[in-house]
Amino acid sequence: MTAVQEFQKTHTAASVGGDVCVVLNPRSGKKDTKPETPDLCGMIQQSLGGNCEIKQVSRDASPTQLANQAIKEGYSTVIAAGGDGTIAGVATALMETDVVMGVLPMGTFNYFSRGLGLPETIPEAVSALGQSSVQTMHIGDINGRIFLNNASLGIYPTILRERESLYKKWGRNRITAYWSVLLGLAGLKRPYHLKITVDGETFEKKTALAFVANSAYQLEAFSLEGAEAVRDGELALYLTNATRWGELARHSMNLIRGGAIHGREFQLVTGQTITIEAARKNTMLIARDGEKERMTAPFKFTLRRNALNVLVPDPA
Repeated sequence: MTAVQEFQKTHTAASVGGDVCVVLNPRSGKKDTKPETPDLCGMIQQSLGGNCEIKQVSRDASPTQLANQAIKEGYSTVIAAGGDGTIAGVATALMETDVVMGVLPMGTFNYFSRGLGLPETIPEAVSALGQSSVQTMHIGDINGRIFLNNASLGIYPTILRERESLYKKWGRNRITAYWSVLLGLAGLKRPYHLKITVDGETFEKKTALAFVANSAYQLEAFSLEGAEAVRDGELALYLTNATRWGELARHSMNLIRGGAIHGREFQLVTGQTITIEAARKNTMLIARDGEKERMTAPFKFTLRRNALNVLVPDPA
């Protein structure tokens, strides 16, 4: 019995209307848990109805490019199958259009899809998409580039650089990701002197990390305050109080264990508009949903309100 036939035994189609295009990142996910391409399309057709086409991400075809192509071809639903970086790339193309985005979690942490309430196994996630409704979501913006979960400057982009190197050697898993945190922290030379304006109020801070969150789920996963503010339509800015490697390592381990302490280990500020400038730095490496790129200061964080139509599983 094929994977599609097994899926059909327990699932019936619940069409969201129109044909479906899947933007698949073949480098995401584990090979032993990722279904073959024909099986994946068969399950999606069974769950959502309509025709299904898969477009694969490659060096020459980014998630954003493939999603734009799907829009031009008239697809009403585009499913991002990959990690948070792939999902953000697809969302970039679908922003402020009538096209609906679905998500299949194939990354390491899958914060965005878990925040939607999607299961982490592909067959169960496909089934959940077939029992979903369309909801609009606020999307984070930094200097015109979007982020779904978070964007940051300081030590975190360095950690991502270490993570990519470790992934190539040991594969993608959460233990490797956590180990990259310690290696990245070891590269800290000195804290940054930041000038920060939140909803018109300006202050200065010496810190190794400025982290802006737009995912209430991610904050709750690490037992951090600020989730309610995010749900109420604000961004949450976290500024570490640590300025040395040892302090950062200890605070990072507390964060992973869910024991970070607001006030002692980090400063939390919430607001709708956040602008950050760094002394003597015109450009900085910025991390957005696990991807990194160099941007020019000042760094302005805002929300694009109700900008993305997303398939969200029904609570039942």
